[in-house]
Amino acid sequence: MSRVFFNSRNSLSSLEKFLVSKPNSKKFILLDQNTYTHCLPTLIEGVEQLYGAEILEVEAGEQSKSLTIVEQLCSAMIESSADKESILISLGGGVITDLGGFVASVFKRGIQHISIPTTLLGMIDASIGGKTAVNVGEVKNQIGTFNNNSLTFFNSEFLKTLDGRQILNGNAEMIKIALVKDEDLWNQMESNPPISNEGFIERCIKLKMDIVENDPNEEKERKILNFGHTIGHTIESIALSRQEDILHGEAVASGIFYSIKLSEEKLSFPKHKANVIYNYLTQHYNIFDLKQYKDLILNYLAADKKNINNEFCFVLLEDIAKPHINFIITKQDILNL
Repeated sequence: MSRVFFNSRNSLSSLEKFLVSKPNSKKFILLDQNTYTHCLPTLIEGVEQLYGAEILEVEAGEQSKSLTIVEQLCSAMIESSADKESILISLGGGVITDLGGFVASVFKRGIQHISIPTTLLGMIDASIGGKTAVNVGEVKNQIGTFNNNSLTFFNSEFLKTLDGRQILNGNAEMIKIALVKDEDLWNQMESNPPISNEGFIERCIKLKMDIVENDPNEEKERKILNFGHTIGHTIESIALSRQEDILHGEAVASGIFYSIKLSEEKLSFPKHKANVIYNYLTQHYNIFDLKQYKDLILNYLAADKKNINNEFCFVLLEDIAKPHINFIITKQDILNL
């Protein structure tokens, strides 16, 4: 695992100290137009060592997670005389973190990567655990690596730049972690509005860090973090193919909704708890209607990287905090949802 800095007051000074120790390393900052406007000034003001950093800007959104963009970024770094000692800093949400981690893992066969997540989704999900990925067309996360960040900095000041939709986007990943690991946390979250509560955020981050440290290569326990993502990723792929605006967390919320339905049917998940989850999700998210896209859902599920022997592998729940991994779901199960 990389070194992680939680304290927002000291995180930028810690980054400054680290970069002072790397005076001959060329620095690159990967961002999109949103973080260029709202977050870069805070970063540059707080870290003097980044005054001369090269800026690598990509378009905001999932379409930037592509091999074409990876090649363009690598070409730009080569033109700026990047070498093996260069440092790539990802300043942004989940897309920027995934993309930056992947580029850093393959450029010159690996350079140092520093993650500064600026969204709730980036803090809860993408910046922890070393997973990197880009898409192939509209199919999610088909090419990737495990590449732990050299350093990760959580600065809560960046959350103040987010609108309500982005808070809900990250909140879906917090729901996921609570449902698979911590019933008390879920009960607290369910009884409070979805806001960027720092106590909830740090608790979710630490839960995920514990899981990843115990199973870094996703051989067993870490698979529980895929809860809601099998259907969630297919929804994202459909949205990409139709150029519809659906965020990762919004798709995952729908994935959780349908995974609870499957858990009720297959593992007798308690009905009264399921109803609470359904009510929470439908109150805060637009649940994707699978019935309109049955063929597309099955096609994209067939490409899911978690499948084993051409069978759909889901994470289902016997109860809150009692997950079952590698649960086989049939095509007919999906058609019945």
